[in-house]
Amino acid sequence: MTFLLDTHTFLWLAIEPEKLSPAVLNLVEQGNTKLLLSAASGWEIALLVKLGRIVLPESPEIFIPGTMQALQVTPLPIGFSTAIAAASLPLIHRDPFDRILAAEALRNNITLLSKDTIIPRYGVRVVW
Repeated sequence: MTFLLDTHTFLWLAIEPEKLSPAVLNLVEQGNTKLLLSAASGWEIALLVKLGRIVLPESPEIFIPGTMQALQVTPLPIGFSTAIAAASLPLIHRDPFDRILAAEALRNNITLLSKDTIIPRYGVRVVW
């Protein structure tokens, strides 16, 4: 089964797995689970580092691809159709990164691994 990682889920999986729910840990530990990370999450992580809101053990340019490789996470690029779909969503969620993740999950019919309680209001399947 394929799952899209929310930004915080990716970071916690990499740095603080104890913050993940038992359900998410169980899914991640299954050998047949495919994990995706949106380019939007890479952008968000780099921005959070630049703003001083998070600290990583390495620069985002090294940390993100290295962690993705170590965790066997597949990159998910942002296409024009996803960007337009994100802008077309109702303004339930003000965070543009979360709106992109919601649009990606809906367009690709994939479940999002996220603690976010607003994203499901878009009709996105979320596991936490």
